[in-house]
Parts: sequence; structure tokens; C-alpha cells
Amino acid sequence: MTMTTPPYRASTWTDPRQVFRVSPTQGIGAFASAPIRQGEPVEIAGGMVMTEAEFRTFQQVTSRYNAIQIGEDLHLVEVPEITQRREGGSLNHSCDSNLWMEDEVTLVARRDIEAGEELTVDYALFTVQPDWKLEMPCRCWLVVCRHLITGNDWQLPDVQMRYYPHFSPFINARIERLRKGQER
Repeated sequence: MTMTTPPYRASTWTDPRQVFRVSPTQGIGAFASAPIRQGEPVEIAGGMVMTEAEFRTFQQVTSRYNAIQIGEDLHLVEVPEITQRREGGSLNHSCDSNLWMEDEVTLVARRDIEAGEELTVDYALFTVQPDWKLEMPCRCWLVVCRHLITGNDWQLPDVQMRYYPHFSPFINARIERLRKGQER
């Protein structure tokens, strides 16, 4: 049986109100150049669909890419050098992000965002690889900061309370199974 996936954009769409500059938390970040209202789309991921095995092989030979896990065994991977969509920045992690998932590829504003505010996403919203961890400690400096960001963070009760049902749909399904006692 062949699994089909929805057609995804070839490259990521970013709201034109995103501008990139030095971030106080990590390198270059995305910032709102104008107000963004709660629920407005800020980014729609695009790229090539890869299985888990293909993605792991890809990671061994490529160091610069943007990826989002879109299913239990699927990743949407974009190589900036190929698409040339970004000019030096990305969405930084925050343990209390102002963006969350609307579907497996769309990030929307979790609340109203002011002009000048950094746009952030909690990587727990779309990452479940148990052996994955952020290379450096989180520096969001928030009271709820987890410090070490891993592929298991979606399982934390406080993270689930903060974001559910605005994880990627496959993670929402995992959480529902956990709540019913069907997930390990």
C-alpha cells in the first residue's frame, strides 16, 4: 500500500511582516514588523517530504536545513540554499511561544503579537524524535523554561496544558491516545 501525502508548498511561505535581526535569545531571529493578530497565519512550511529513514540519512550529509515533522514517519524538509527563501534567520524556540500549530504545516499567532516582538515557536509542537535535543540550552529566560529541549517534551503535562490541541495533528493524536491509556 502506497501512502500518499497532501501536496505541500515547494518552499515555506512567511508573512511579509516577518523581519530578521539579531535575537537576544539566539543568533538571528524573526520579528514582527507590524502587529499580528491572534489566529493569523505567520508561516506555512514547505519543502520535500521525507520518511524518517530518508531524513536521518539527509541529516548526515546536510547541516543547513529547516525541517518540521508532519507525521509519525514523515518530515517536511527545506534546504535554504535550494529555495533561497530566508536571508539568514529562522524562528527561535521559546518554552512559552507566541506561535502554535493550526495544522501540520501552518504556524499561527497564539495571541496578539506587537510590532518589534520576536516570533517564537516551541519545538515540542512538532518534534517527537526521542533522541533529538536542542544543541544548546534554551535561553528564553521564562519562568516556564525547560532549559534542555528534547524530542520528548511534547509528553510533559505542562507543555500539553499550554498548547493542546495546537500541536502538529499527529502529536495531538498521540496525546489523545495517552489520555485514553493507549500510548506508551
